[in-house]
Amino acid sequence: MPPLSKPMATAAAVVAATGCYLLYSRNRDDKSKIPKELLRSPHAAELKLAVRLAKKAGNNMKGYIETKGTSEAMNYSLDIETKSGATDFCTKVDVENESMIMAAIQESFPTHEIIGEETVGTGEIPKLKKDAKTWIIDPIDGTTNFSVGIAMTCVSIGFCVDGHPVMGVIYAPASDEWYMGVKGYGSFRNGVRILQQTSSSTKSIEKAVICCEFGYSRKQHEIDAMLGAVSRILARGCRGIRQLGSGCLDLCYVASGRLDVVYSGIVNEGWKPWDYCAGMVICQEAGCIMESIDQATPGGFDLYSKSILCGVSRQLVDECRVVLTKK
Repeated sequence: MPPLSKPMATAAAVVAATGCYLLYSRNRDDKSKIPKELLRSPHAAELKLAVRLAKKAGNNMKGYIETKGTSEAMNYSLDIETKSGATDFCTKVDVENESMIMAAIQESFPTHEIIGEETVGTGEIPKLKKDAKTWIIDPIDGTTNFSVGIAMTCVSIGFCVDGHPVMGVIYAPASDEWYMGVKGYGSFRNGVRILQQTSSSTKSIEKAVICCEFGYSRKQHEIDAMLGAVSRILARGCRGIRQLGSGCLDLCYVASGRLDVVYSGIVNEGWKPWDYCAGMVICQEAGCIMESIDQATPGGFDLYSKSILCGVSRQLVDECRVVLTKK
């Protein structure tokens, strides 16, 4: 820790004399600054572009989030359009963000492939080409949260080489929180390396905070299956169940130890490649385990998987899998 400035040193002396505590934090005004470790990677150029575009897209979201529920919100119109149904929709900000990000990538890397949530829409998702460099974009993850002004929403930009994610940037504009990761070079939150969650390696369900996401499923038998899984987890005595509404941030929270497990895909509420890509790099570089619930892809997670089970340790992931798949 660097030495305290004279004003802070004086304040520290006063606080000490009164028996209180002073929390010191270094200046992190520019949380988007890329750590030097990541700049040494072979994907530094793509990372720099991803950070610049994530910041621009995040700034495009801030005005609505910050004014929601006030008279100033009248200055913003989201122009909501449904996709597969009433629960699956996008706003004009989703479309604006994706168009801006794609145009900038095409200008900087014209030979690269791009998969974007809004461009794909409800159609078939293009498969990754093993001999290509591919960007996977979620212009607003947690669109429902964004549309009602809940802070749990973010921009996610992932980059793949030869069919495998190698770089990820996730930016939550409401909290001004940055997550970055490059395969083999670590993952970081607000420029500070995320520690591997080794202290949680023996944690059991009884001590775990577990997140699940219900997605768009509204058929009764699917609802029953999802609630049944939650019921079994609760019956095992978990510390808490959460549903945050942003898969990308769920993964970041597992990576940084704020959550112990996240799962989704008990029925048809699984995620898509743009929900997984950037967060996968960040989680795996933090030492987390990321698989499908049925472990259908041994040796690696499939970006096209219909389910996800991500946790801070092998023991906890395996324990949760037994509970979630119990009939």
